[in-house]
Amino acid sequence: MDRRALLLVAAGLAACGSSSDTPPATAIDPSGPTEPATETSTTESPGSEGDPPPATPRGTPRVRYALARHVARAELRQDDTLVLDMGVPGSAKYTIGGWRTRVGASVNERPEGQPAASASVIENVTGFVIVPSDEAGPRRVRMRARAIGDGRLTAYVDQETVGLARLPTDGTYGIVEITIPAERLHVGDNMLQLRVSQTGVLPRPASEGGAITNAGIAIDWIRVGAPLAEGATDAHQDDQPPAPEALATVDGAHARLAIPDGWTLGYTMEIPNDARLRGVAQGEGSIEVIAARDGREPTSVGRISAGTFDLDLDMLEGSIARLDLRASGDITLTDPSVVTFDARTIASRPTIRNVLVYLTDTLRADKLHPYREASRVRTPALDTWAATAAVMTRGHGQENWTKPSVATLLSGLFPWEHNATTEDAVVPEDVQLLSERLGREFHSGAFIANGFCSDRFGFRQGWDTFRNYIREGQRTQAQFVAADVIGWLDARPQDQPFFLYVHTVDPHVPYMPPADMLALYDPDPYEGPVDFNRDRELLEHVKSGSQALTERDRVRLEALYDGEITYHDAHFGSIIEALERRGVADETIVIFTADHGEEFWDHGSVGHGHSVYEELINVPLIVRIPGVTEGGVRLEDSVGLVDVLPTIYDAMGRDIPDDLSGESFLPLLLGETADAPRVAVTGFMEGWRAVNVGRLKLIQRTERRVMLHDLVEDPDEVTDVAADRPIAVRYARGLLGLHLAGTERPSRRRAAIRQQRIEIDAETQAQLEALGYVGGSRAGVAQPESDE
Repeated sequence: MDRRALLLVAAGLAACGSSSDTPPATAIDPSGPTEPATETSTTESPGSEGDPPPATPRGTPRVRYALARHVARAELRQDDTLVLDMGVPGSAKYTIGGWRTRVGASVNERPEGQPAASASVIENVTGFVIVPSDEAGPRRVRMRARAIGDGRLTAYVDQETVGLARLPTDGTYGIVEITIPAERLHVGDNMLQLRVSQTGVLPRPASEGGAITNAGIAIDWIRVGAPLAEGATDAHQDDQPPAPEALATVDGAHARLAIPDGWTLGYTMEIPNDARLRGVAQGEGSIEVIAARDGREPTSVGRISAGTFDLDLDMLEGSIARLDLRASGDITLTDPSVVTFDARTIASRPTIRNVLVYLTDTLRADKLHPYREASRVRTPALDTWAATAAVMTRGHGQENWTKPSVATLLSGLFPWEHNATTEDAVVPEDVQLLSERLGREFHSGAFIANGFCSDRFGFRQGWDTFRNYIREGQRTQAQFVAADVIGWLDARPQDQPFFLYVHTVDPHVPYMPPADMLALYDPDPYEGPVDFNRDRELLEHVKSGSQALTERDRVRLEALYDGEITYHDAHFGSIIEALERRGVADETIVIFTADHGEEFWDHGSVGHGHSVYEELINVPLIVRIPGVTEGGVRLEDSVGLVDVLPTIYDAMGRDIPDDLSGESFLPLLLGETADAPRVAVTGFMEGWRAVNVGRLKLIQRTERRVMLHDLVEDPDEVTDVAADRPIAVRYARGLLGLHLAGTERPSRRRAAIRQQRIEIDAETQAQLEALGYVGGSRAGVAQPESDE
């Protein structure tokens, strides 16, 4: 390899962000071509050995997508046939990560006299696999599989039978074929249901999880292509897919992608402005790069052959595109990456001693000026403080009501991992909150005004000081919480670092702001039904339809909510001022956020706890780190509350525990870039899952229904574009599946935690009702809609 090629390899790796398990480098080699190239570029770098590489006027290269490090995200094709390699990490793209599809477990087998199989297992008599199609017309689906009990197989699409076959039951794998007729096929994703009449026990080593007692079908691979013409044959129709470890290898600082002759790897992303595809190629073959976009014909981007390559992606900028890397002859790419350029520098890591996590219950992000400049809501204290902080514009909660959302924030686990997701569930004893993880080294205090985050529900774990205002019968308004927090700051041991969690509840029902705050938003006389002094259950009555509201009533309702936000602001400011006056602000990371938002008829309802639309899950997430965010930062990467704990550990210079599910966003604050598009995954009970990635928002309702919104074109989520954008749907839903399966962070996967429940006694129920939680159908925690 020439010196120019080596320099480009170093530049690509040094620019990698923190999304992979390999720690990111911060010293970036800015070498690279200064002129756009549409074909392979192989040139010798000037200067003698050891000279610094020439600077480029384009700026410093930043890796946006390190392809070889994320092969699980790629689609695999042989010629024009899509190949679903089941049982390997990337197969989660086609099973929603096992959520509601019953295809989650995997098994590695070596049938006598047959090729080895890495198979996904349907843990039931029936399961679902997503079968994509890029074009209309019938599709030939060829599958290598075996049955564990009864081998009679029925295949369905849209609950209509599309094929019958018989699978072997003697431990060997067979190949069966069905044809999905054109009238049953959709361009895009099709949910293929596979069913046998009986399950069995599938032996499996303890190291792989032990025997599967309810196994129906083990699937090695599925091939999806056009039917063969009469008399035609397909010489490759039974080829085994290349193993992931053969496709992608990581060797220290370098990552390589080896694409066999005739095979294609497709990577989808939102193409950023000024992007290029760079790397170094070795081998006798070549790769044609083809861009596939919804509503457009495929476009050739260029061809890669041996040497350095640097392909201009300007023609694709701003679009969701799949870059298909189609190999002719065997070829290996070293550090193939989509990169952009900027003049940013990487900030040094901070020195942090203390932690303050401040959560305002039920606070919509778009009520705040950092998120919507035109908002009428006055929050001068927050606005002033946020000017010295980082605003995560695409921050999301992982649930739409308090208990599971806060449990995620304080544990670093998704709701479906900690399982504190129902009204009577508690944070399990084997889930560690940050207060426990930090141990005796930190003096910890929690001041919480929501009764669902109390000792009764498992939130007392590990705190030196723990106050729940609902459980103690204390006044919950922010002024009283702030006074206690400031007193605690003075009384704490001054020689210890502290961890402080503050949870205010003012914007939560019942909305009862001071009169002067209400007058800011509704100064006119009012004598209608919107009065929480008279009816604490008003929002529930509105939500259920038993209380109709006029337009004037609606104005009053939202004014009450806005008044609560403004009232609360001054008391948040008093705590920030207290940190400054005590000389600890410059050694404290402060994270301001909310557990969820609140709906005001955005999608036909009010309150929260009933959907995963942005008004409920797009939460404010604003972070101040001394020495890092002083000038104010705005970041558009998708992040979640599950990422807060890893970020705190990272900011304190500590190793991030392996059992956390989130990912630190500190590297983004320091000026680095993620080495693949980041996502935020949200759920609601067992009927909803959603994923945000860049401008896209995909909502999955059970295993059957999917909705897609482009939040740039449609920020109010009014228009479902799923039917028109199959490539975007496959991209977003694939990422949802990978994250639900834990594929993106395999070192952090953990055993399932059993849900623990309590019986809610009369006293606790009365305390919750005082906060607006009313029985089993509540404005704050509504029951999910039907899954059908």
